[in-house]
Amino acid sequence: MTTLEVPVYMFASQYTNNGNPNPAYESIERVMNEYVSIAASDIDHADCVRITKGEISMNEYYGQNGKLNSYPRIRASFVTKVKREELRPTASFSVVFMIGNQGFKTDAEGVETDRYEITGFVPQYGEKIDVVPFVVLNKGVIDAVSNYWNQGDTVKASGKLNFSSYSEATTVETDFGEPEEQIRTVVVSDLVITGGSQTPLEGDFALNEDDVKAALARRKEQLNALKDRNANRGTSGKAPAASGSKFGALGF
Repeated sequence: MTTLEVPVYMFASQYTNNGNPNPAYESIERVMNEYVSIAASDIDHADCVRITKGEISMNEYYGQNGKLNSYPRIRASFVTKVKREELRPTASFSVVFMIGNQGFKTDAEGVETDRYEITGFVPQYGEKIDVVPFVVLNKGVIDAVSNYWNQGDTVKASGKLNFSSYSEATTVETDFGEPEEQIRTVVVSDLVITGGSQTPLEGDFALNEDDVKAALARRKEQLNALKDRNANRGTSGKAPAASGSKFGALGF
């Protein structure tokens, strides 16, 4: 059992395009003004909620060191209050994406680990594409995706969110005397695939490769513009490195 802390980002305009009140805005406002949180009360009196239409997206920005920071986040517009006796705590997802590349992660020495990673192209509103990292940890699932899924396939995957943190201790030698122990907090934002479709989606259910490439090219332009704006503020950095895949020149 792992205690998860999953941030859910919510945004909605107050009115729709035709000037009517936006139900999504009213839902968010109700959460802010009426729902009771653990922070405002305690875990026994906080409200229980269910989010059934969340979205996986990426938060991407350049830090002061010029390095691109990119990590998954969950967005939603509607939250439903549920009775505590009906609560079945889970943090799961189902998503359709195109495979960019996949393989076992290597450590600093270039040795393969048991962590299997998949880069997925997830469609977003406005003909945008997010480059989303997924991870597979179960050996049976790794065998399945490595045998059945290929670059350019559109697949449907299900899985679990692992938004958590843990403490990691390292020992640092000093010039004299006893070594110094340093504790750092490691934040995890993993999208763990636990199952999915064996065969690729086809026809209208599949993402168009040319459309994906065009969206990735627009994403690269936006990231370069963001990098240039940071450089003008006195920071500098390199653009995202290109991978060896057929999508690699498009900045992921």
